[in-house]
Amino acid sequence: MSSGRDILELAKQNDLLSDDELRRLVVAASLSGNKGFQGSVEKAVLGKSIQRYQYPFDYGSEIGDIGLGETFRSQVFSISQDDLSKHLLAVGQSGSGKTTLFYNLYRSIGVPVWFFDLKQDYRHLASRDDLLVLPWSKLRLNPLRPPNGVSPRRWAQVFSEMFGHSTALLSGSKNYLLKSVIKLYRAYNLFEEVSEPFPSLFELQALIEADSMSYMRKSSNYRDTVLNRLEAMNLTAGTIFDCSRGHDLEKLLKRDVVFEFDGLSRDVQNFLMEILFAYVFEFRLAQNQRDSGLRHLFFLDEGKRVFSVYKERQNASGLPEIDELTAKMREFGEGLVVGDQEPGKLTDSIKANTYTKVLLPLGDRKQFDEVADSLNLSERQREFAQGLGTGEAVVQVGNGTPVPVSLDDYSLEKQVSDEDLERRQAENWTSLSYESRSLTPGFKSLVAPGRSDEVESPEIVEDPQGELDLSSDADQFLKDVVENPFRGLTERYSDFPSSYKGNKAKNELVDNGVVVERKVHTEKGKRKLLQLTDKGREYAETELELEVKHRGRGGVIHRYWQNQIKDLFEEADWSAFLEKFDADVYVNMGNTELVVEVAMGDNPREIKHVEEHLERFDTVWIACRNQEVREGLRQRLAENSLEDDRVVFRLFREFSKEQLPST
Repeated sequence: MSSGRDILELAKQNDLLSDDELRRLVVAASLSGNKGFQGSVEKAVLGKSIQRYQYPFDYGSEIGDIGLGETFRSQVFSISQDDLSKHLLAVGQSGSGKTTLFYNLYRSIGVPVWFFDLKQDYRHLASRDDLLVLPWSKLRLNPLRPPNGVSPRRWAQVFSEMFGHSTALLSGSKNYLLKSVIKLYRAYNLFEEVSEPFPSLFELQALIEADSMSYMRKSSNYRDTVLNRLEAMNLTAGTIFDCSRGHDLEKLLKRDVVFEFDGLSRDVQNFLMEILFAYVFEFRLAQNQRDSGLRHLFFLDEGKRVFSVYKERQNASGLPEIDELTAKMREFGEGLVVGDQEPGKLTDSIKANTYTKVLLPLGDRKQFDEVADSLNLSERQREFAQGLGTGEAVVQVGNGTPVPVSLDDYSLEKQVSDEDLERRQAENWTSLSYESRSLTPGFKSLVAPGRSDEVESPEIVEDPQGELDLSSDADQFLKDVVENPFRGLTERYSDFPSSYKGNKAKNELVDNGVVVERKVHTEKGKRKLLQLTDKGREYAETELELEVKHRGRGGVIHRYWQNQIKDLFEEADWSAFLEKFDADVYVNMGNTELVVEVAMGDNPREIKHVEEHLERFDTVWIACRNQEVREGLRQRLAENSLEDDRVVFRLFREFSKEQLPST
């Protein structure tokens, strides 16, 4: 029989002392000399220890109007909208269920939401009639126009903070930027009367370009740093900022909106998210729209992009304003749902200011411990949580007990192509108004005294005009992109003395609108490809005198799979050709012919191609990007009475030499 001290130690090891009744018995047994009593308490502790080992959590559930799923003891687990007004943080590896959790939250809440979408994860939700999906190419926003009720001087400070944080400016450069914005506002007479027109980022760039100063002064470095950031932003996202007044954000606050930022550079994406956060907060503050409940909700995956611990710890730039906003927003009914794969890279502020925390499967032990510590999980609970599967999570609301939950699933609509999105959203897009840029006499005289009143129109990525001054490293990198379009970034970096130099050259091309990055998923994992823009093609042909030829048609990912499939057939001793007989891949082996269509999306034109090919060829293969595309095309075939044994579906990942017919 164990002593009283042994019983106490056993209870501690198995996290049983939080049970008030059992704790009193254990303490009494440790003080008592009665062996019979100690034996009874020991049995109770052992019994509880076995239960705790099997399921080391309390039987807890939350009561609210937003269901998340069921506990592992088949109890409904839900949270309230008021909980979301205090923010939610969900962490988990890719594919663990974060996005599905976001879908279900969106389905359940009763307030308008804004999604900041960096990977086109939410466009299929456009089946909801009231949801506006806004790709960045359709967005018009003037970050220099203050929200209603916010003074220009106040907004100049907010803008400078957001721009500086998102583009990693330090204090000296941010102060220079602030002075420039105030100077620009004065030129537009905004301190006398807050009215149209408002200057845009292009006028700010022109003002700074006209700021001549001695390069012996330190402030010239601040000028060049700010100008570099502005030029890159206006270059890559010029159409967004080409306005005096953008879309009416106050109206958009009353509806569900998906802001699609996929395809923009990281700095531009970060700036757009942060300035929109700040705009909403400053508008609510100016209108005194305080609210004890949830009024509006932001969704942001890849939270470290905005709430970066490295920027938070960058002492020279001060405490980021965006960190302070997370604590202040809840007072105005603005909730924030943040997701990420690497909690260790999130700011301490966002982790401290999220009332609800959701731990999904995390493969990295260091990242797992980061969250487990914040949830105060015991060793037994950590062991349990490390075995979570996809769609399973440990959820903690406030200071409540952590609870394992099997999250609800969400039935996804088939993939939405750009064409489908435009068909659904065209009316929404045309209803959004904005006002073009307008220059004041004060501005004209300030930036160009005695010269033309004209100010250049914005240059955008798709515009082939405009001079480029690329470094020799960037030219070398671009030449490799032209000559080896399907080569991965890691391989390209090996051509340089260091990966750092290779990455710097790549970023120079991206920031100047010469190439855009695209991700392709292969059986060996993700690979980043680079696709030439029209500007990049013209530069390569005229400045580098390169012959730019495409092996295949469509975007770089489509062409990548065309070439991969062609090469696989050739390795299997078939004769394969690109773009022959109007097929993505034509294959011939004597008496047998087949064609392969590469389907990136569930598009009606794929069905038309199949119908034409069936009239001529023995077999038609359809190579599909994913299962949703495959099932969507199968349904379209059935609807068009084209079901045929000669039509074969294959996913991209199913293509291998072993699975192809042999000669």
